[in-house]
Amino acid sequence: MGLGTKITLVSLASLIAALGAYVYQKKKKEIIPWTWEEVGKLTKLNLFPLKSGHRIELHKAECTKYGLRQTKDEDAVQLRDRCLVVYSEKDNEFRTARTYPKMVLIDVSVHDDKYLAVDVPTMRTLYVQIPIKDENKESFIRLHKGEEIYAIDCGDEAASWFSRYILGKDVGLRLGFHDASRSRNISKTHKTILDYYTNLTNSSTGLYSDLTAVLLVNHASVRDLNARIGTSSVSVDNFRPNVVVDGPQLEAYAEDDWDWIKIGDVVLRNVKECTRCIMTTIDPENANRSSDREPLKTLETYRLSNGPSRLPTMGINCEVKVEGIIKLGDPVFISKSVLSSATNGTIKH
Repeated sequence: MGLGTKITLVSLASLIAALGAYVYQKKKKEIIPWTWEEVGKLTKLNLFPLKSGHRIELHKAECTKYGLRQTKDEDAVQLRDRCLVVYSEKDNEFRTARTYPKMVLIDVSVHDDKYLAVDVPTMRTLYVQIPIKDENKESFIRLHKGEEIYAIDCGDEAASWFSRYILGKDVGLRLGFHDASRSRNISKTHKTILDYYTNLTNSSTGLYSDLTAVLLVNHASVRDLNARIGTSSVSVDNFRPNVVVDGPQLEAYAEDDWDWIKIGDVVLRNVKECTRCIMTTIDPENANRSSDREPLKTLETYRLSNGPSRLPTMGINCEVKVEGIIKLGDPVFISKSVLSSATNGTIKH
C-alpha cells in the first residue's frame, strides 16, 4: 500500500469519525433531562385563534406540537392557537394588527361542532363554517420573509365581513384556516435565523404564529420593565404570550437562560429569544397605540438582541418536545441540557 493510499484512508477514517461524533452529539442534545428545578407556577394560559386577534383565557389546554389547543369537548371543535389568518385577496400576503390595530379586538369562539363565531363590538356576529379542504379553495399565505403557509379559504361571507371591519370596504381581505394537516418548512426563508439559533428547527414551528409553537413570558420580567418605565403600566398581555410563569422567588429575565421547561406532562425546549415589534405598543383591550412607543422605547435601552435582528426582546420561543395537558397552577420546572446547549442568542443584561 502506497503512502498516498494510506493518507487517503486515514483522511477517510477521520472524516467518518468526525461525522459520527457530529451525529452522536446532535442526537444526545435532544435527550430530555432527568433532573428538574421548580421555579414557579403557571399563572396564565392564552390561546389566540386568529393571528392578531383577541385571546381566549384558558384554565387548561392541550399542548400539541403546533401549540395550544382547547381540551376536548364532544359537542364542539377544538380551537388551535393561530389557526386563522387574515390575508390580502390581491397577493395572498398576511395582514396583522401591526398595520390594523383594531384587529386585536376580534374575538373568535366555538359556536357548535361546525361553526365558529366571530365578534367585534361594532358589527353583527359572523358565523364561519369550519372549512374542509375537499370542499373549499386551498391556497398558500405569505408570512414573514416570504414564507408560504398552507390555508383553506373560509368563504365569501367571511371575506366580506373582515374586509368591512378592517378596511371599511366590501372586498380586499379573506380569512384562511389551517387544519394542522401540513407542517411548515423554514429552511430557506429563515436560513439566517436557523444558522444563529441552533436549537431552532422546522419542528419548532406553530401554524400561523410568527415562528414557534409556544411563547412563554416570565411575569417578573414584565414587572421589572414597568419599574423601569415608571410612568405607565404595560400588561403582560401586550406581549401576547401563550404561557405566563410567576413565583415569589422568580427573578426578572431568568427565562433567558432556561433550556428545558416542564409543565404538567408537557416538556418545552427554549429555541429562541422572542424579538419584539410595534405590536407590543398596542393595548390589547382597546386597540390604542401608545403615544410614547412604550414598551419598545425602554426595552431598546437594555434588551437588544445580539442575533441577526437587532430588536428588543421579551420572553422565549419554545418548541413542544413532549405533548400533554397543562393547567393553571401547575408547577413549572426547568433543567439544563444533558450536553452543553448551543447558544439561543440570549442577551446579557
